[in-house]
Amino acid sequence: MIKLIATDMDGTLLNSNGELNEEIYSIVGRLKGMGIKFAAASGRQLMSLKRKFEPVDEDIIYIAENGAYALDRDEELYINAIDKDTVAEIIETSKEVNGSAIFICGKKYSYTDNEELFETMKKPIFGYEIKYVSDLRTVNEDILKIGLFDTIDPRESSMKIMLPKFEGKVHMTLSGYNSLDFLNNEVNKGTALKCVMDKFGIEKDETIVFGDNYNDIEMFDAAGISFAMLNADEYVRSRAKYTIGKNDDNAVIETIKSIIKEIDR
Repeated sequence: MIKLIATDMDGTLLNSNGELNEEIYSIVGRLKGMGIKFAAASGRQLMSLKRKFEPVDEDIIYIAENGAYALDRDEELYINAIDKDTVAEIIETSKEVNGSAIFICGKKYSYTDNEELFETMKKPIFGYEIKYVSDLRTVNEDILKIGLFDTIDPRESSMKIMLPKFEGKVHMTLSGYNSLDFLNNEVNKGTALKCVMDKFGIEKDETIVFGDNYNDIEMFDAAGISFAMLNADEYVRSRAKYTIGKNDDNAVIETIKSIIKEIDR
C-alpha cells in the first residue's frame, strides 16, 4: 500500500516556465482522502514552495533546500545548517569562477551580493524571498544551502574549481538552472525523505518518488518505486526504476492519476 508520494519540482512537476498545473491541488486532496501523504522535495527555499502550494499548504510536507530543511505544517522535521567558517570559505572561493553568481539560504530568506541575480530570483518563476546585501559575510543566521549559478554548464566550469577544494568537506550537487549547490555532507533529499518516512512510520516499499536531476538520485534510492522524467539525462534515468514522459506533458500528474486508479480497483 502506498503511503507517501514525493516529487521534485523544477523539471519534474513544474513545466519549463516554472508553472504548476493547478490540477495537482485536487490530486493532493484525493491522496489525503486515501491516507497518502504528499511531499514537495526541491532545491528551492521553503517560501518558494509554500507559494506554489498555497491552496493546499497544510496538506503538503515540504523538503526544501535540497534536503537541508523539512517541514510538516509548523513542525520542523529536519534541519541541518552549514558551518559558518565553511560558508565563508565557499563564498571566497566562488570568486574564482568567472561569470558566476552566488546566493546563500537561511530558513526564510536567501541573500546575494549580485544585483542581476537578485532581480532574477525575485521573478515569479523562482518566487524567492531574497535580499540584496553588499557583503554576504554580514549575514548572521544559519545557512542551510549555498547556490552557485554558472553562466555555462557547472560540470565544465564551477565544479572544476570547487570540487577539488571542497570534496569531502561539503556535499555538492547539481540542481536546476545551472546551479551547483553546497550542503552539509549528510544532507540530500534522500536523507530528508527518510526522516519524513521515519516520522510517520512509512516503509521504503510504501514510497514513490519523481525526479529529473542529480539531486534526486538519493531520493530514488530511498523509495521503493522511482520515476525519472524523459527530459532527465541518461544517467539520472538509469538510476530510477522507471522513466515516464516529460515535465511539459504533465507526466507526473498523469502517472499519479494512474496510480490512484490502480489503487481504487
